[in-house]
Amino acid sequence: MNDYQGFAYNKKERNQMKIIVSFSGGKDSQACLIQATKQYGADKIEAVFCDTGWEHPDTYQHITDTCSQMGVKLTTLKSKHDFVSLAVYKKRFPSTNARFCTSELKMKPMIDHVLSLNESCIIIQGIRAGESAARAAMEDECMYFKSYFQPNRNGKKETYRSKEVREWCSKYDASVIRPIFRWTSQEVIDCILNTGQKPNPLYYKGFSRVGCFPCIMCRKREVLQLMQDEPMKQRLLDAERLMREKTERGSTFFPPTYIPKYACTNRQYPTVEDVFRYVTDKNATLDAFEPEGGYACMSMFHGLCE
Repeated sequence: MNDYQGFAYNKKERNQMKIIVSFSGGKDSQACLIQATKQYGADKIEAVFCDTGWEHPDTYQHITDTCSQMGVKLTTLKSKHDFVSLAVYKKRFPSTNARFCTSELKMKPMIDHVLSLNESCIIIQGIRAGESAARAAMEDECMYFKSYFQPNRNGKKETYRSKEVREWCSKYDASVIRPIFRWTSQEVIDCILNTGQKPNPLYYKGFSRVGCFPCIMCRKREVLQLMQDEPMKQRLLDAERLMREKTERGSTFFPPTYIPKYACTNRQYPTVEDVFRYVTDKNATLDAFEPEGGYACMSMFHGLCE
């Protein structure tokens, strides 16, 4: 099993297999859902949404409405934790160097779902090469459980439920297809509009990403936008307050380098309130540079975050 490569399928065989579309509510996964429905038929599609419990109400509604409009079955997966309770359990919020939100709230529930199947499947993901250099280096087709059999660039293999994965792979196969891998953002939007649909309403409000709201890596300009949404603004303040109440050291939502240290009350770590004050300051520098690694979440099971 160490050299597992998955199974090869021709077009006819693929058309007869279970088709899963990883649907985050973002534009890329929506375009994939449209393409999959055209190729395989709505009755053969299962849209899978991994709910972090930290999404915007507009995203929840958009996901439901889109699947209903297309006649596609929607399956919502949830971890035993939501975003905030997971952070409290970990005694810290996720960061660019510790993105456990993706692994715990999206990757693991998706793996559990695949392992519950008694058949092979194709998993369609909305990954585009143009998003980042790291994604451009990826493949447009691969084996979903590849990382269990081949070490990553750090020489490690995935271990979550590894015994069950190997047993499942001895009988079935999960192949990943990324149909919009070579597409531009404009082609994605054109695909959605030409089908008579609209992308997530958050895009119209000025947000560049819609998965997890807000993400720990969101742009400062998006924080400025978020401040116009009072319920979402208060939710962010409440999450950080709960962390202070429930953990000994507390933890700030945004990373230490998110804003200049002079703008931090304690001159070290920015609180949410510090960030709110900073982004509304006329002298603030908003998103002059993109953070190292980009804004999008990455994991060995790509496609779960937009």
